[in-house]
Amino acid sequence: MAEIQIAHLSDPHVLRAYDGSKFDAHLLVPPVVYFRAALRKAVQYKPDCIVITGDLVHEGEEDDYAYLREIIKHEASGIPVLAALGNHDLKERFYRGYLGELRTKPYDYQADIRGYRFIALDTSAEGEVDGAITETQVDWLEDILKQPSPNGTILFGHHPLESRQGWFRSTYPKRLLDVLQDSDVIAYLCGHAHYFECRSLRNILQITADSLAHGAETTSEGIICTETRGYNTCWLEGRKLTVHAHQINSASYQAPLWVTKL
Repeated sequence: MAEIQIAHLSDPHVLRAYDGSKFDAHLLVPPVVYFRAALRKAVQYKPDCIVITGDLVHEGEEDDYAYLREIIKHEASGIPVLAALGNHDLKERFYRGYLGELRTKPYDYQADIRGYRFIALDTSAEGEVDGAITETQVDWLEDILKQPSPNGTILFGHHPLESRQGWFRSTYPKRLLDVLQDSDVIAYLCGHAHYFECRSLRNILQITADSLAHGAETTSEGIICTETRGYNTCWLEGRKLTVHAHQINSASYQAPLWVTKL
């Protein structure tokens, strides 16, 4: 039976310097510290790949994306890293700084890892809180999914298709769920909500990861930002999916209290 382990991180909001950003006034520890800690912890479990579902950089420059690339190279060397873009990512600067390319199109692509197909769907528009998927993107996705992958497909993007958070919404053609239901897609990995959640979308599991910058809760009083931070490990055995949510805090980058050998 085919098996794969995926480290699912989201919303690191990396910057070289946070002076003047929204994080400067509110957080004692910059988000990049938690991102590094999460990568180090995730790599210890020897995942087959790392998926980062958007808001890679917080409205930064090309240099910030180059900085992100260097962090990933240093902390996760040799492990494939697949990234989606979020609404705080500036596409042209991402392409230049992270990929070294000149383009501005949505970042939709596919990759194969251990016989599983991964498809990135760009749900983001720069500066817009809400997510959006176009008819053109659904056409592109439908065409790809006509040919099943040997072990199944993992779809990933920034915005949840549905969420309990009340401060954003995602718009997409109604037929998208029909396309997914009739395909070999096993799960959709996403972020944006700064809130861990698993829910079923027909026969597909949507897994929303915590943010590595800060948590968020929608309450009757508004949006409350919290110190909750985390990432997920996803294990696939064939099409059977297990998800474990890890919390990241100050103890995450200290030595463990003890280790019991098995």
